Amino acid sequence: MTADVRIPSEVAAVLRYYVYTLRDPRDGQVFYVGKGIGDRINAHVREAGADPQSERAKLRRIREIEANGQAVDLLFLRTGIDDEHTAYIVEQAVIDAFRADHHPLTNLVRGHHSGRHGLAALPAVIARHRAQACPPIDGPVIMLKIQNGWRPDMSEQETYDKTRGHWKIAGWVRERAQYALGIAYGVVRGAYRIDSWFPSEMPWDQGKDRWGFEGTRAPELAHVVGTHVRDAFPNQVMYRRFMDGYAGSTNPEASPV
Repeated sequence: MTADVRIPSEVAAVLRYYVYTLRDPRDGQVFYVGKGIGDRINAHVREAGADPQSERAKLRRIREIEANGQAVDLLFLRTGIDDEHTAYIVEQAVIDAFRADHHPLTNLVRGHHSGRHGLAALPAVIARHRAQACPPIDGPVIMLKIQNGWRPDMSEQETYDKTRGHWKIAGWVRERAQYALGIAYGVVRGAYRIDSWFPSEMPWDQGKDRWGFEGTRAPELAHVVGTHVRDAFPNQVMYRRFMDGYAGSTNPEASPV
């Protein structure tokens, strides 16, 4: 019978959240991974004893071990985890490490958010998180590469300020363009209506005919923010114009930039 070594409250306070395993002493194989707090690590052995008719693989394995006159090995993998969310992440990573090695576990679930963040090969991860291709856009639109200095945590105002200027754009384009998209690493980060243009007054732009625009967020193009236009931006290209509208990405599987 597995000894019931209960965890005192002062020890539980130090352990905080933790990730643990159950190991079969007969063959040295881990058969379950879990996360918990307090005395959770002991709960499975107690559950197996309280429900001898259960056919759940984990409980059946525990009863087989105890019927052999041995005790389940209760092992901590990581203690002192600050919060449950982090404990879930660690638990899921450990479960997936065993799965990657084709090691069978009795866990009924693969881990928290494993379908989105868990075990997957490189091509599958890229496909899982890849931006969708930008759909067609009606109306004259310009695309402006803003990735120099762009950050994922930029506010909407910062993205707008980065997109609005200053650019070397011909007068006939300024007259026709209705929309401007800010593009960083091939992905649309902001979509704006163009209301008017103004010449740059920056000292370093003097004599370079660079312009900025005044505008507002374009709610009618909100659906294109987060989509990719990588086919429209080969290396070194900073600005593209589509005065008859954008036909949409011609390469939905374009490689990330």
